[in-house]
Amino acid sequence: MALPCEMIDEILCRVPVKYVLRCRSVCKDWCSLIDSTAFVKKHLKTSRDRNAGAGLMIIKVCADQMFYLASLDSLDEDSASVVKIRDPLKTLLRGAKYVCSCNGLMCVLKNLRDVYLLNPVLRKFKKVASAPPEFPSSSKWDERFSFGFGYDEVNDDYKVVMIEDCCVHFSGLIGFVYSFKTNAWTRIQDIPNNFSFTGIWGIFANGSLHWTAIKNEINSKDIIVSFDLELQQFKEVPYPTIEDDSSKMIFLDGLGENLCIIDCSNSRMDVWLMNYPGAESTWYKALSTEQEEMLRTGTSNKLIAFSRSGKDLLLQVYNPFGTTLAWYNLNQGTVTIVGICGLPFHFCSFLYTESLLQLTEDEPLQQKPSKDKQKKNTKKRRRYKMSCYLCGL
Repeated sequence: MALPCEMIDEILCRVPVKYVLRCRSVCKDWCSLIDSTAFVKKHLKTSRDRNAGAGLMIIKVCADQMFYLASLDSLDEDSASVVKIRDPLKTLLRGAKYVCSCNGLMCVLKNLRDVYLLNPVLRKFKKVASAPPEFPSSSKWDERFSFGFGYDEVNDDYKVVMIEDCCVHFSGLIGFVYSFKTNAWTRIQDIPNNFSFTGIWGIFANGSLHWTAIKNEINSKDIIVSFDLELQQFKEVPYPTIEDDSSKMIFLDGLGENLCIIDCSNSRMDVWLMNYPGAESTWYKALSTEQEEMLRTGTSNKLIAFSRSGKDLLLQVYNPFGTTLAWYNLNQGTVTIVGICGLPFHFCSFLYTESLLQLTEDEPLQQKPSKDKQKKNTKKRRRYKMSCYLCGL
């Protein structure tokens, strides 16, 4: 007995992306369902509600820069492994700078001018339209740049932000916003001139991008500047009240899609998370804990994500011997090193969500399979269809 269409929809929206893609070959109805915009959004929302489908983009820090993917759930296993991103995305990503990720889409930058959006799971990419001629054409760090990428939920639009603190062509800030929906750039109006960016990569949280900056007053003041992607307006975000200690290091970071501040000293680590919009207080202290010996020996710690249970925190720890991923148990204060086969000696890692969001291809992403491979794939599809038929799907 075949399952009702509504039940098939509910089942498939809970299946990981790589298995959903295989289900497209079952029949035309399934293919149409999976490719529909409604299903893509429902699958993404279900994954986020269930705290599932999270992955890591791992970037090898060296001259021959390499990109890897790893499932966050697999890091709980004894023998986790990474998958190397291969051509054509491998060639595209060579020398690229990671900007940000949102809803499974990643934004990378090449040569300070070429912006690409990509879905690493689907192996799809799109080159963003060239920046308008008003934007300075400098390709060096002579002038200070800041970039960001995020999602405007109100307008259902993904946007890229490029800002330059110009000190060569003219004095002041100039910025543009790219809209994925219109495939066009618009200039940001009324940029305040009373601050200077100190952060390059904007952190996306609560519908806004956030950078560290310095307020241009007689006594310079460290601030956080946010840019609302819907209203296209800047505003200042205050830091939480942190006790002054010369031994402390303050970091602005992202924890999933939450903005967080890491307050580190030689003995303690405090983590502040940004509250929901409209809350009485902008920040709340999520945890405060003694640092383990391994964490103290690291030059700095990057927070990656909470575990699905919420009891552990995944950290990226830098030390003289290389880079390490570790689970920090919030209740017991213990550290468990994550052993991953094929992990580079030095790397940076970023959290992303696997999704079915499509992008227009600029180039064919897969070579035409050989005849032998076509026959093998045909046999696999027949066996898969037969198994689905026998299961009543």
